[in-house]
Parts: sequence; C-alpha cells; structure tokens
Amino acid sequence: MMRPRGRNFVIALAAIIWIATVVISYRSVRAFESTPGAAADARASWPSNAGVERNLSGPTLVMLAHPHCSCSRASVAELAEVIARGPRNLQTVVFVFRPSDFPAGWERTAVWNAAEKLPNTRVVVDLDGAAARRFGAITSGQTFLYDRAGVLRFSGGITSARGHRGENSGRDSVIRIANTAAGFSTHSVFGCAIGGKS
Repeated sequence: MMRPRGRNFVIALAAIIWIATVVISYRSVRAFESTPGAAADARASWPSNAGVERNLSGPTLVMLAHPHCSCSRASVAELAEVIARGPRNLQTVVFVFRPSDFPAGWERTAVWNAAEKLPNTRVVVDLDGAAARRFGAITSGQTFLYDRAGVLRFSGGITSARGHRGENSGRDSVIRIANTAAGFSTHSVFGCAIGGKS
C-alpha cells in the first residue's frame, strides 16, 4: 500500500503533467491560428485570362476559397460584412476550389452555400486551382480588390487569424478602399493552401 506522502507526490506530479500539457496544447493552437498562409503573387491589374468579367461600373472583389477549410467559413462571413458596408456597385466573385479528379459537388459545402447567399456575388468552381494561379493566390481566403479600371487596390485576407471573425484591419481596408476608390493595402491571409485535397 502506498504511503500518503508517496500518493501525494504522484497526484502532484500528475497535476503538473496535466497542466503542462494543457499549456503546451493551448500555445500550439494559438500559434497555428496566428500563423498566416503564403502571401499571393498578386497581379497589379486584372488578369486578361481571369475567366470572368470584371465590373466596369465599380470595384470587383475576388476571393479564392477551399471548400473544406474551416478558415474559409470565417472569410466568407467577413466577406458578407464587406459587401454590406461597401458601395452598392461592388461586385464579387468567389472561386471555390475543386480537384478535377474529385466528383462534382465535392465543393458544395457550407462555404459554397454561404457565398451563394451573398448579394451581387457570383460563385464559380475553380477546377484544379486554375483561377487561383491566374490571380496569383496560394491560400484560401485570399481576397483581391480591383477598381473599375482593373487596378489592384487590395491583396490579402479579411480575417484577423485562422477561423476568426470580427473587426480586423484587412476587412476594414477593403471597405475603406472600395468606398473611396483610393489607396492600396495588404493584409496577412489565414487559411489552407489552395490545391490541397484534404
């Protein structure tokens, strides 16, 4: 039978190990959430081979999204806020990634459904990430804002961290630039790599 002193030592040791595990896990999660994805190789002007027409009467906002990336849901939620607070002539295109060897419909997740409900928004399948390559996007949630002349005004993400919704400088920059048609800004993008099948 274990002596009380020995039992107390074992309980204390187990408590220390448990607390250390919780702290390490928390720090790992926070580090992951706050680590941005790869920045885009953004085109300075609207790509001639974009695959969709840009808005000639106002700004065009383009978002690239991986349908199975949990961070994409936050990006689309922030996109809704941009549209609500942006100019009435803002038009949006959301390209949703699908590998060509996956069945049609694989891309129709909550991300697709949420994007489809946004006003003045066209949702397009991005087969094998072709549109992402044309625009220079690498990370899901990558957003580009082009003015009516096709000049790039914003490149980056519109969330503050992976899967986080709420006030952030990326989203606020897009809203400001879309409304004033002036300035240029970038922001870190948080999401999965476009092109991944997981």
